Amino acid sequence: MKKGVFITNPSAKEVRHAYPWQKTGALSALRGLDVPEEEGLLTFCRAFECKKAVKRATSRATALGIFDMSINGVRIGGDELKPGWTDYRVRVFEFEYDVTHMIKRENLFTAAVANGWWAGRISGGFYGYGKPAFCGEIELEYEDGTAELIASDESFLSCVQGPVMYADIWDGEYYDATKKLDAQNPKFESSVIYNDFRGVISPHMGEPVRVRTTLERKPLSATVYCGTEEDGSSFGKIKVISQKSCEGCEKLRLAAGESVILDMGQNMVGRPRLRLRAARGTKVRIYFAEMLNDGGEAKHGNDGPKGSLYIQNYRSALSRALYVASGEGEEEYAPLFTFFGFRHIEIKTDGECSLISVRGEVLGTDMEETGFIETDNEEVNKLISNITWGARGNYLSVPTDCPQRDERLGWTGDTQILCGAGAYLMNTEGFMSNWLHDARDAQAGFDGRYGIVIPRIWHGKGDRGSAAWSDAPVIVPYCLYTMYGDKGVIAEHYDSMEAYMAGLLENGLKGPDEQFGDWLCYEETDRALISYCYHAYDAELMAFYSRVLGKSEREEYYRALRADILAEFRERFVSFGDLTVRSQTAYLCALAFGMAEDMREELAEKLKNKIISNGYTLSTGFVGTGILCKTLSRAGLDGIAYSLLLQTRDPSWLYSVKQGATTVWERWNSYTVEGGFGDVKMNSFNHYAYGAVLEWMFAYMAGIMPDEENPGFARIILSPRPDMRGDDEIPAGQKRVKHVRAVYKSVRGTVSSEWENKGGEFIYKFGIPAGVTARAEIPVRADGEAPVVKGENAGAARLLGKADDKWIFELFSGTCIIK
Repeated sequence: MKKGVFITNPSAKEVRHAYPWQKTGALSALRGLDVPEEEGLLTFCRAFECKKAVKRATSRATALGIFDMSINGVRIGGDELKPGWTDYRVRVFEFEYDVTHMIKRENLFTAAVANGWWAGRISGGFYGYGKPAFCGEIELEYEDGTAELIASDESFLSCVQGPVMYADIWDGEYYDATKKLDAQNPKFESSVIYNDFRGVISPHMGEPVRVRTTLERKPLSATVYCGTEEDGSSFGKIKVISQKSCEGCEKLRLAAGESVILDMGQNMVGRPRLRLRAARGTKVRIYFAEMLNDGGEAKHGNDGPKGSLYIQNYRSALSRALYVASGEGEEEYAPLFTFFGFRHIEIKTDGECSLISVRGEVLGTDMEETGFIETDNEEVNKLISNITWGARGNYLSVPTDCPQRDERLGWTGDTQILCGAGAYLMNTEGFMSNWLHDARDAQAGFDGRYGIVIPRIWHGKGDRGSAAWSDAPVIVPYCLYTMYGDKGVIAEHYDSMEAYMAGLLENGLKGPDEQFGDWLCYEETDRALISYCYHAYDAELMAFYSRVLGKSEREEYYRALRADILAEFRERFVSFGDLTVRSQTAYLCALAFGMAEDMREELAEKLKNKIISNGYTLSTGFVGTGILCKTLSRAGLDGIAYSLLLQTRDPSWLYSVKQGATTVWERWNSYTVEGGFGDVKMNSFNHYAYGAVLEWMFAYMAGIMPDEENPGFARIILSPRPDMRGDDEIPAGQKRVKHVRAVYKSVRGTVSSEWENKGGEFIYKFGIPAGVTARAEIPVRADGEAPVVKGENAGAARLLGKADDKWIFELFSGTCIIK
């Protein structure tokens, strides 16, 4: 920004919200509430004239709140929910666009600003109770070499008016198409300078939020109903008028009081785009849900009649839209100042309305998708799809925990747990590097502590952090460095991590606070044990970072710190050759973080026996699940990892798949056919943390691994772990996985790994990008014979020998088959 300053309207009101999760009355009462109608959004306009030929015109803008802008009625740019979420105490992003093609002789620039993350309900007043504000400028470069800068100041007119009458991230949008934006509106008055922002304006980092056009969803079915009818249940069932399941099923006419429920077939994040015809003033109400009520019984967790939208898990978030028709022929509407998490859309009208089309537009940070993996097990493939869709929806401006209810926060535990899987699925380098900036911003005023959500929204809560949550900004750089190879991310973030580590010592060697433990587990683990383990892991990572940066003294310091932590851990949690805490997660943490290396084999055996005695089901929550299968494979327990992956009983990954899930759930049993819906206080059906198992699928099942000594896939490790379980190791009802294929588009080129079990003979196929070598590790066959390289490119592989029950090959560029 060269000259623009923040401006607002003198009549605009400061926005005040109570604590975000205050009680707002019975959740069932939310069913009948509308999005509130208020005066409208803060709107700015500025007319300008170009008397000379324009060579180039550039628009730069940002806002406190979510902004959208246009020139001569044409929208500027294709980015959504600008400027994204940052810690407004520290910084806000600027967006720049080339608008040369939009300039005429007479021009009108307009911008509208909603409360967004700055002052919406989601912020909880953390950034103060300021007014929304806008900052922008248009730079005109003329053909004659002169230039003109039109910058936001008191010359911009502003007012509070429609057609967007209300917008909130949690609650939705009210759009009145009868209220056109009128630059001659007498309410427009001179803007005033807004001085309450204390941060800096910086260029946007990473990828912006955009509509992911290739992921657009069409309704699979349409159910028209009016009212309810009794069926002996608590709420009855919806009174169905008609049902259709076909392409274009949403093209229909609704009478006053009728509703249509559309199934988009996928739990998604974004917004609907409606095309319709209706008389002027007709109110079209749009509701969203992840699930439908399954039977109308309150004891089954239902909150309404069978077949209606189940909305109770949205808690206090209204999450809906209201559109008032203009009556001017065919109309189109898509909310611009909010987003929704949903699978089902209900549209209800108070007058006759013809729906022409409804589309589900997917919103998310526009990152390149880089990973693909499939197996011969369709339920596992569905799990992979569910994890992918969860990442798409929750990687929106910042990595969030869920996209639908009155939360949608940057929970740090979820972030670090999915970080590895996310980096296989998408190129997250820019997105996560920006998040690390957010992490450094979060330390402001908190003595080096990162906290449990980033960006922050709490003053007195979350400022001390929690083990596995506040450690995320120490863990994420390792993922970025190994996957993308740039040590600059470590160098830039190093001082911040040191400040965090210094703050942890206030708790002694125990390290991070114990607020959450193994969140939502089926078997409790002493939270102090988890804290010690994460503190030791933090110290190990800091020693590694110090070595990468050539800081030998700091490396020695962190190695000594880790040794002290391990010694105290043993005093507290090791007795007579075993842990004193004997949950699955306790054993996993001890193994994953190297807390008792001299007991590694014994601890691995105890973990194996616990899982088997538990009927080959897990009992872990967020912490244990995040490291579960990786730790098993590192301990030589690939077979147990496969048995857990293929388990379909609660709790397991495939349990939700069997229940019809299309994204990963917050709880293992968020919904069961027998028990209905889970605890409404915390029951998201799009919560990606348990999707961390996808990292194991890429790195171990398919075997595509980065090498920390040659990061960024400068050298590739290919170490597939086929399903080699013996008949006596396979739980009842399971079958071996016999085929896996994975492709990963690394920063060095595309890597592929495929294996197939043909009658007990394993065939491996690898693809190596140009200019890169790989170390391939092939499991030794039962007969002990060395595998043979096949195919036209046989010269691209060289057998180096055998080590640790694996044949070691060096692979060169190209495709190679080994069997």
